[in-house]
Amino acid sequence: MFLSAFYLVLVAVLNISEAQNNLTDRCDAYKFLEDKASCGKKGYLIQFGLRNCLKFSSPDIRSRFSSSGLAFLDCTTKCLITRLQNLFTGDLPTCSTVEKSAFASHLPCYLECNFCKICKTEKASLLSSYDKSDLFSYEAMKTAIKLLKTCGLFSCFRSS
Repeated sequence: MFLSAFYLVLVAVLNISEAQNNLTDRCDAYKFLEDKASCGKKGYLIQFGLRNCLKFSSPDIRSRFSSSGLAFLDCTTKCLITRLQNLFTGDLPTCSTVEKSAFASHLPCYLECNFCKICKTEKASLLSSYDKSDLFSYEAMKTAIKLLKTCGLFSCFRSS
């Protein structure tokens, strides 16, 4: 009986650890693309993409979200990385193209992953998870305005 309980706990811990590794492994896509693009530490791939991917994959941040919020995070991460990877299928993009395309993909990825619904219940978790400097960047403000227009100005402040 004790061995069965120990085995179940061990399996649960290993599954959580494996899931965590899968999330951070997914973020390695940013390093892989950076190796191709060579945009540097201050380029989008490392400064914004990798940093935020690792942040939103961390247990500390993920613990703030409900299962719906986690589904949004996972969907958004996958969407953003896939769109970046697609950018690298032809000729090597310039660093400027990478940055513009990456920021342009945020709005469609957020919408595709049900931001308009998620923001109603997860707004505090979302706001507390971002670096404030990211929230007030020009690109973030532009995306926020477009999200508000698409979702509705007060949509995120109504309960679901």
